[in-house]
Amino acid sequence: MSTAPSAALWMGAAFAINCLVTAIIFATFGAGLHGAQIALMATARVSFLWFWTAYAGGALEPLFGVAFKPLKQYGREFGLAFAAALLVHLCLVAWFCYVGGAPKLGVFIFFGTAALCAYIMALFSLKFLHLMLSQDLWWLLRTVTMNFILFAFFVDFIKIPFDDGIWRIVKYLPFTTLTLAAPMLRLAAWVICRRGATEKSA
Repeated sequence: MSTAPSAALWMGAAFAINCLVTAIIFATFGAGLHGAQIALMATARVSFLWFWTAYAGGALEPLFGVAFKPLKQYGREFGLAFAAALLVHLCLVAWFCYVGGAPKLGVFIFFGTAALCAYIMALFSLKFLHLMLSQDLWWLLRTVTMNFILFAFFVDFIKIPFDDGIWRIVKYLPFTTLTLAAPMLRLAAWVICRRGATEKSA
């Protein structure tokens, strides 16, 4: 759980990628409401990929083999990378409000809670804070926060305006599918691990 250069590297890369995405979109579409909205959608999806890897990456090794072991080993780094990428997205939320696109209060509360969960997890990944939690309490904190974040992404991805055409639905479908697959992968991996532990003890 110690802070490692690799964690800073992942965080820096995630932050830089979302900054680059934002810069390209603003250069193409402008920094007004339209450009800010596109940048918000794009950075949310890039951030989601970091989060999904942190959430479900560890389940891929028991399911599909040792080739996926690095995803499990770097789960903490991927989680911190998500927090770094999310920071760019939150700055865009502030900019979107500034240029006149403030969402309703309920949206702020719901997605703001998800963002708070992300930074609570990042905070307790620090060794001196992590050691303050028992193993059971850490499991509970991680389960509640990670699943709430996943649910928030799912809510965002299923808000598909069907009257905008099939292409828009296709663009949303992969992300919606990943949000549904993530808990199923974790559950399947847990079953396999439990079965293996039972067979060893028999």
